[in-house]
Amino acid sequence: MLPNHRRCISCRKVSHKQTFWRIVRVFPSHAVQLDQGMGRSVYLCPTADCLQAAQKKNRLGRSLKANVPETIYHVLWQRLSSDGSLEDSHSSEDSHTNDPLSPTGNPAPSFTTEKTSLEKTSIVNFKETALE
Repeated sequence: MLPNHRRCISCRKVSHKQTFWRIVRVFPSHAVQLDQGMGRSVYLCPTADCLQAAQKKNRLGRSLKANVPETIYHVLWQRLSSDGSLEDSHSSEDSHTNDPLSPTGNPAPSFTTEKTSLEKTSIVNFKETALE
């Protein structure tokens, strides 16, 4: 697989990771959330077919090895309906290729990667213990 490419857990399509929705089981809390966080991640095409199959066959729960709350599915269905792109199949590949940054054609949200003081302290403490 190419760098920065991922596979949809529903249809098995491979594409750039920015074209998918990301669902994460956060470590160590094991909470399931959307789009950000560190932990086990799965990717899902932003189409009605993929979302319906993932929900019906519990593909998110099995892949994440955690229970996925219904609120996650509700948020994903709302995203799908608010995009105005309720696609029933992958036949229209144009929606995936309009902008490589986002499935909706809008720029992807940017997240800061600055470390908090707690993270900096943890890294320094880790380095000090590793040197001893």
